[in-house]
Amino acid sequence: MNSVGFKIKRLRERKNISQEEFAYKLDISQGTLSKIENGTVDKIDFLFMQKVCDYFEVDSDYFLDEQIVQNNTENKASAITVYGNPTVNTVSSEILENLARNQEQITQLIEIQNKLIEKLLGN
Repeated sequence: MNSVGFKIKRLRERKNISQEEFAYKLDISQGTLSKIENGTVDKIDFLFMQKVCDYFEVDSDYFLDEQIVQNNTENKASAITVYGNPTVNTVSSEILENLARNQEQITQLIEIQNKLIEKLLGN
């Protein structure tokens, strides 16, 4: 079980909330939440993690699991470097902001697409 999924499960159980209820609050299926908690999902998007952090009122650092986070200001670009995994990831804050913005735009476009489909189907 990956540590992020385990921590989500532990927080959920501490609040005494079922997987089904929590999945509903996160707008995902119970099966998807189960896979996340059991570590069979490799990638979890930013918006999902933000919803989890907001719901449990925890900082995202809670999920870093014994990793060192260091602010790297080389080349005048602010970046976060995370150590402790088999790979080392360095992502500039600008890229993270762009990713979050893109994710929001994708979500909005999906909502528009769903509304158009509903209109086309006459619902």
